[in-house]
Amino acid sequence: MTIISNWFVVLSLLTGLFGQQGEELRRTVITSVSTDLPKEGNWWQVPKGVKQMTIKVEAKNAETVLFWVIPTGTQMWKERELIGYDKDGSDGCSITWKFGDRKFHDHIHVQALGDETISNEIINVTSDYP
Repeated sequence: MTIISNWFVVLSLLTGLFGQQGEELRRTVITSVSTDLPKEGNWWQVPKGVKQMTIKVEAKNAETVLFWVIPTGTQMWKERELIGYDKDGSDGCSITWKFGDRKFHDHIHVQALGDETISNEIINVTSDYP
């Protein structure tokens, strides 16, 4: 191989390496999901008389965050309901959901949408506890 050929091989390797790092920096990642409800184990609990909850999300490189409620069980994605979204992540992403007298044994599915990637996180919410 000539010096010029070697140079192109090295340049290609470096471009690929730095391109991967750039992609990694743009990847959308949810770092935390929380609510203003008490938590027991893996379940956020809706106390009697509570009619709303605030769901907070910390995410990197997200343009929009979607909030879905999905009944527990298998193959329930088709039963999902969009309960809110946040397009202004400058102060973190959150919604306050006024659900009234609803009884829970559900998942809250959070989707953070970025330029090129999506990050998903699920929390469990119940009003069925002793």
